[in-house]
Amino acid sequence: MNEEYLELFVRVLSIFIATGTFGVLAYAYLKHKIKPLFCWSAAWMFFVLMQVAFYTENKEEIALFYSLFSGTMIYGVLTYLKEHEDIKTLLKPETIGIIPPLFALYGMLLIHLDLPYSFSSVEVPFAVLSGIFFLFSGLVFLTMSKKQRNSLYLGILMIVFGIFVLLYPVRLSLPQLHFVWTILGTALSVGMAFFMIKIVTSREFLFFEEPVKIKVVLEPGARLITSQEYRKIKTNFEDYPVLAFVRSLDAPEKWKVYYLSTEEREGRLSPTNLAYMAQITSEYFREAKEKGLEGVVIIDCLEYLSMYNGFESIAKFLAALNDFALINSGVLLVVIEEGAWNKHQLAILRRIFS
Repeated sequence: MNEEYLELFVRVLSIFIATGTFGVLAYAYLKHKIKPLFCWSAAWMFFVLMQVAFYTENKEEIALFYSLFSGTMIYGVLTYLKEHEDIKTLLKPETIGIIPPLFALYGMLLIHLDLPYSFSSVEVPFAVLSGIFFLFSGLVFLTMSKKQRNSLYLGILMIVFGIFVLLYPVRLSLPQLHFVWTILGTALSVGMAFFMIKIVTSREFLFFEEPVKIKVVLEPGARLITSQEYRKIKTNFEDYPVLAFVRSLDAPEKWKVYYLSTEEREGRLSPTNLAYMAQITSEYFREAKEKGLEGVVIIDCLEYLSMYNGFESIAKFLAALNDFALINSGVLLVVIEEGAWNKHQLAILRRIFS
């Protein structure tokens, strides 16, 4: 009887923590409008419903919510990868194509093992498929570990959780260990919830996670600056969370820096991906305004961007960034070498920043 009460307590604890995780992620999404947060908050909502289905022993609902939990989780992961080109990974979305044969091979293995519970039970195929998706999600989080330290731990936990879910028919075939399975599943889900919250509230995921003590003394708006002025700004704002798009590697440590390069390496951003740069800038200015701060964005590679995109595209890009700065009372600083532009181009640039 005591074991039954303890198991109930553990399951309630799991639901409570998952509900809290859903609340944190949903709040973060409503505040920052980052699409992966919507997917991950939905995933934890489905996890809560899945736990309720386990408690009521409703196999159809177990199958449904297991599938929704894993599906929304991996969708959020792939969306995050798609939106962050600077994260390089050998694991491409196309590799999901190996899931059907893996699923088939595992099903045949279960049949040959002659377990009491195999694919004949309605929820087992969905649970096994979900386990494969968790494995893929965990592997993707591992690839993000260079950018996000907590992604390493989350990736490891999610891989172990994926294996745990894959063993669902084995667990059902060993009912004498039911309490152990419950404890293990709860421990893994609590760990995943903890590190997911750490990730989405971190400085790497959000721009202003740490308190900002330095006050910006620049007037809101956009302006062109010289290389000499840029050097002074680097010194004066070295402890401010500036968002910078640069070519050189000597930016202050506290800055959120994107290095532009055609080389496909970790932390590099393609100079042709102007849409992603605009998206990052918009999110940064909006988050700064919500926190009562002045966002400061610096572009120290305008000539390089023009070489790969053409002047007309760059002019439209800068006009959009200028609007973002004005709407959110932010500061946009663009380093320019006047000798690299003809008179007509300089006139257009000055008009954009006037």
